[in-house]
Amino acid sequence: MGYTARILEDVRSQLAPDDAALKEGRERRDAVRAAAETFRGASRSFASGSLAHGTANCPVHQRDKGLDADSGVVLDRRIWTSLGPDSAINEGPTATVKALCAHLKRQLSGKYPKATYEITKRAILIKINEPLPSGEDPSVDLVMGLERAHGPGLWIPNTETDDWDPSHPEKHTELLTAEPKDLRVIRARAIRLGKAENKRAVPAPLCSFNVEAFGLMFVRRGMSEVQALLALWKEGGADLAKRLTPDPAGVSDPIKVENHAVAVQRLAEATRALEAALSRDDDELWVRQQLAPLWPEFIATRPGESTKARLVAATRASSLVGITRTGVLSTAAGTAIKQPRSFGDIATT
Repeated sequence: MGYTARILEDVRSQLAPDDAALKEGRERRDAVRAAAETFRGASRSFASGSLAHGTANCPVHQRDKGLDADSGVVLDRRIWTSLGPDSAINEGPTATVKALCAHLKRQLSGKYPKATYEITKRAILIKINEPLPSGEDPSVDLVMGLERAHGPGLWIPNTETDDWDPSHPEKHTELLTAEPKDLRVIRARAIRLGKAENKRAVPAPLCSFNVEAFGLMFVRRGMSEVQALLALWKEGGADLAKRLTPDPAGVSDPIKVENHAVAVQRLAEATRALEAALSRDDDELWVRQQLAPLWPEFIATRPGESTKARLVAATRASSLVGITRTGVLSTAAGTAIKQPRSFGDIATT
């Protein structure tokens, strides 16, 4: 294993979400799903988003509001006959989303008495307001959907316009968690690294789902982790230069990019940096200097130095398993490299 692969492995280990936060996030999401399934005319619920896809990163250092567990509930169109574009009336979603939100408040008040509920453009955001000892406080996003009558996927709300848009979040989860395992694992690892690099800028040039879509499009079986990340950036950038990224499920419009030129430029810069690192893969100092600008909080420019991420993490927890005394990636004999956790390595929702 060359230095590029070793350092990327170490970055990914630092990005790994806290196990307790993952467990709590799943439990909160499942509680919200169970409550949503008792809403009148609900036919099923589902898990979605990065937690279900195995592509979530630790929100600390990533400028995220916190670990967010995405989910959805599907309404039966035989009960809600006036809702959506497939009905004769084409009633908008906003009133029903408000009714669902009120229902969730009633159902979850005993379990999560401090929770707040906010209707966003697409979903109901539930903040539990009960932080874990680590300080993380996983929230839950619940999307209300209607089965489409004449195509795959769902109609999902746009509460800003009181209208509906097609989407297929269940298919996205199916694609990203499908067998074979070796492809799924390498793709998830490359996506997590790509998402972390993407969020070093504010605002991020791409949405996280665009990075996931690149993983589905360009990571192929048999690639190493480094090759997968290079393909995600290089082939993804070349494709984005020609067009907006299509929805992997073939249902939604192409994925929006706020500043197309900047996004293409950033992908090209990341590609050049990774290729430069690989060109002198046996020179640790060189590799670190090429890669550090891509993940400045996770890579020290010189061997023996700690990273900003580990220094921050050390102040937030009394003990960190598997980190060496100095908290750095070391190649000295007898000093172990922290092994990344297995998040994303198994298909789990």
